[in-house]
Amino acid sequence: MKNKSTEIRNLLESLSREELPEFSIVDYWDADTTAIGFQKGDILIYVSTFSKDKTKPYSIIVEDLKTGKELWFKEKKHIRNLLMSFGQF
Repeated sequence: MKNKSTEIRNLLESLSREELPEFSIVDYWDADTTAIGFQKGDILIYVSTFSKDKTKPYSIIVEDLKTGKELWFKEKKHIRNLLMSFGQF
């Protein structure tokens, strides 16, 4: 993912060491260098590192791909908190 920010590339490297077998990495936002997605069935987890608050570097939006409905939005401080969000789906 050459067109992604250093933060996203670092996130992907960190996540590659974790077991997330049911998720696929998706990139529906080519022009957004600060975002990446993870898909499991009809659930999309959009992760952005664009934040004015550097104490919570990960913004997460979970949506239903069939309806486009946002299921929830959170900001996470650490990669561990981000990974715990994945466990909910």
